[in-house]
Amino acid sequence: MRLIHLFSQSLGILFFVLVTALSVNAETKASTLLQKPPVGERWFGIFLGNERTGFAHQNITAKDGGYEITAEGSVKMVVMGFSREASSRERYIVGTDLSLRSFAVEQVIDGTPMVVTGEATPKGVKVVVNAGGERKEKLLTAKGPVFPPPVLNIVPLMKGTAKGKRLQVQMLDVEAVKVKKVTVTVVGFEPLPDGARALHIRNDLFPLVDNDIWVDAAGDTIRESVRDGLVETVAEDEGRTRQFIASAALSRRDLIFDFSLVRVDPPLANAASLTRLVMELDGIPASMSLIQGGGQTTRRTDAGTVVFTVEPAKTAASPLADPERTRFTEPTDRLPADNPVIIAQAREVVGQETIPRKRVEKLVQWVAAAVEGAVTDAPSPLDTLKSRKGNCQSHARLYTSLARAAGIPTRFVSGLAYLEGKGFLYHSWAESYVDGGWLQVDPTFGQAPVDATHVKLVEGEGPDDLAAIAGVVGKIKARVIETK
Repeated sequence: MRLIHLFSQSLGILFFVLVTALSVNAETKASTLLQKPPVGERWFGIFLGNERTGFAHQNITAKDGGYEITAEGSVKMVVMGFSREASSRERYIVGTDLSLRSFAVEQVIDGTPMVVTGEATPKGVKVVVNAGGERKEKLLTAKGPVFPPPVLNIVPLMKGTAKGKRLQVQMLDVEAVKVKKVTVTVVGFEPLPDGARALHIRNDLFPLVDNDIWVDAAGDTIRESVRDGLVETVAEDEGRTRQFIASAALSRRDLIFDFSLVRVDPPLANAASLTRLVMELDGIPASMSLIQGGGQTTRRTDAGTVVFTVEPAKTAASPLADPERTRFTEPTDRLPADNPVIIAQAREVVGQETIPRKRVEKLVQWVAAAVEGAVTDAPSPLDTLKSRKGNCQSHARLYTSLARAAGIPTRFVSGLAYLEGKGFLYHSWAESYVDGGWLQVDPTFGQAPVDATHVKLVEGEGPDDLAAIAGVVGKIKARVIETK
C-alpha cells in the first residue's frame, strides 16, 4: 500500500530531481564538487515498466542573488490495482545554498486541485493552502534551512559530501504539507553502457523503497529509478517530450488530462449549441501563427493575449486557387486519399449525392457513427477503417482522407474544444471547402458545422504541424468574453 505514495510527491521528487555537474575525479576530492547548480532546461520521460506514463520539464535560472526553479509534469500510473493521476506546476525561489525562500505550487491529484504557496521564516515555512474551497494558513516548524524537492540531490554535492557519506536534509513535502527529513547517500561512480561513468546517489524518500539516481560527469541526470526500476524517469531531448505532450493532449489521455485542461469560470452552458464565441487566450507565443478562416477571426492585443471570435456558421467567401485545391485533395503519407479501400468507402458513403455540402455532411455523420471513440490513435486511416476505433485524430484523418477521395478539398486542423462540465481540451477536426468557403466539421462528434467552442490553433496533420500544440499545452489561460 505504501508504494502508492511514491506517485504523488507533488511530482517534484520522481520527476524533477536534477544532480549537478562534478568532476570525474570528485569521488575522493570534495574540493571539486559544485559551487552552484546548473542552469537551463531539462526534459524527462516517465515510465512504468516499458510503458510511458508521463513527462517532466524543469528549468533553473539565476534570480535575485539566488535561483528560480520551475517544474511541470503529469503522470498516471496503475500498480497493484491502484491508480494514481497527478499533474503539477511548481515555482521555487532559493538562495545560493539552494535553501527555500518562497514557493508556489499548483497540483491536481486524482482530480482534486490544490494550490500551496509559502515562504521561509526564521521559525520554519509559513504556508497557505487553498483546497476544496477553503483557505488555511499554517507554520511548518523547522530549525535550519529547508530545501525544495528539485534540489534534493544537488545539496550534498554542494556541501562536499564524499563517497559513502550521508547527509540529512529537511525537505518541503508539498502534497503532505510538511517538512520531511530525508537522508541522501553518495554511492559512488559506476560504469555506463557506453563506457562513461555516472555518479550513483540514493535517498530514503520513500519508506522501505530505494530511490536511485545516476548522473554523468557532465552533470546531466541519466535516469532515476524507484524500487529497482519499477518507475523510471529518463532524460530525453526536448523534441521527444514535446511530441509526447502533443499526442497525449490531442488523444485526451488521462495521464495528461488535468495538465492540458483549460478551465473557464463560470463553465459554459449548452456548449454544443453555441453559434458564437469570443474568447481571450493568454499563453499564445508571439511567434505562433494565428489561424483565420472557417468562421474564425483572431487578433493580438497590446497585452500580448489573443482574442478569438468563432462563428462557424458564418463562413466568409474565400476563393481557392488551383494549387491550393490540388494541395487539399491530394494524398499524403498520413492521408491515403488515393488508396482503393478509401476511395471505395467514400463512394459508398456519398452514393449518388452531388451537392458538395450534403456530401460533406454524409461523410461526417458516417465517420462519427462508424468509428468508436478511444484514447489511442490508429497508425493510419486504413487501420481506423478496419478497427472502427480511434481518438479524435483518427476520426479527423479518416474523414479528411475520405473527403479528399471524394474530390472535396479538406484540411486537418487542431485546437481547443469544450468538454461539457470540464473545460477546453485539445482536439482535432477538419475543414472542407464547399460553397466558396471553408466549413469546419467535427467527424468525432458528427457536427457540420462545428459548435462555436472549436478554437483553431494549427492546420496540418504532420508532427511538425502539431509541434505548436506541444508548445502551448499547460500554458494557456482562457477568459470567455461573449457567447451566443
